[in-house]
Amino acid sequence: MTELRAVQGSLTAVQIEDISKAVRAARSKNTQRAYASAWRHWASWCEHYGFPALPAAAGTVAAYLTERAKEGRSVSTLDTARAAIRAAHRDSAHLDPTTNPGVELVLKGLKRQQGSAPRMQAHPLSTDELRRIIDCIDRESLRGKRDTALILLGFAGALRRSELANLSVRDLAFRTDGVVLTLSRSKGDQEGKGVVVGILRGKVKLSDPLFALRDWITASGIQDEDPLFQRIAWSDRRVTRQMLTGESVNQILKERSSAAGFDDLRISGHSLRAGHATTAAEKGVPSDRLARTTRHKNLATLARYVRPAEVLRDSSSGSLGL
Repeated sequence: MTELRAVQGSLTAVQIEDISKAVRAARSKNTQRAYASAWRHWASWCEHYGFPALPAAAGTVAAYLTERAKEGRSVSTLDTARAAIRAAHRDSAHLDPTTNPGVELVLKGLKRQQGSAPRMQAHPLSTDELRRIIDCIDRESLRGKRDTALILLGFAGALRRSELANLSVRDLAFRTDGVVLTLSRSKGDQEGKGVVVGILRGKVKLSDPLFALRDWITASGIQDEDPLFQRIAWSDRRVTRQMLTGESVNQILKERSSAAGFDDLRISGHSLRAGHATTAAEKGVPSDRLARTTRHKNLATLARYVRPAEVLRDSSSGSLGL
């Protein structure tokens, strides 16, 4: 960005805007929104106390993070705030105050005070729980066929709700023993290189992702270029050609789970992905093999699901004769 500022005088307004768009595209839309929200709060706080928000002093950042922690904000919120301040300074070619050793030390201390262990936000669905949900769906209806395929595919592929919503029919390559999904864009693939996920044919017809997919595609009449999962008209007789959103996926799973009697569990769209990871770990699937399916680049994140299963397998309490 420093070099860009140096040559801005020789660039046209269109060229500068194109470069700015490319810089913005380097971060996902979700990240952009999170940073924008965090920056607004930071800028407002600085204005209230009379501190410059950009460029900011390391001491100002440390004071801000400390005050946010005293308000009861989570470690994740503090990390997002720090990342937003860092990004704004680097994008503007200013010295990054968040790398100051003092800020690092303060943040480390705040995390120790609060505890930085991640909280399980979504209940990880087990295979039995998933089958119970599927059993309660009317699979003769068009909406039932869609929801069954969506839920089974999300669980079998450890898919994020955004990945499910963004799938097109052309992203599926059916094989004799399974189906290969091509994810053109996902959280772990921000550059859009594309990743593939293999899903094997199920052993039981009623919980077979392949059967459910074919059943849905045939009944809906959707074509290669169409979104795989679409909104359905109130008549339940036709699709609308409008793709679902990540929030729609979330709502569908919540409603289907409630109908199966799981109101007491914290179930959301993430329950499918978390359920895959947890169940596979409990079955003894090695972490490296599991990571290839879940596309976790950070094994520390995957360990949230793997470690509980390993702890139970390795525990000596079973030898106590209780």
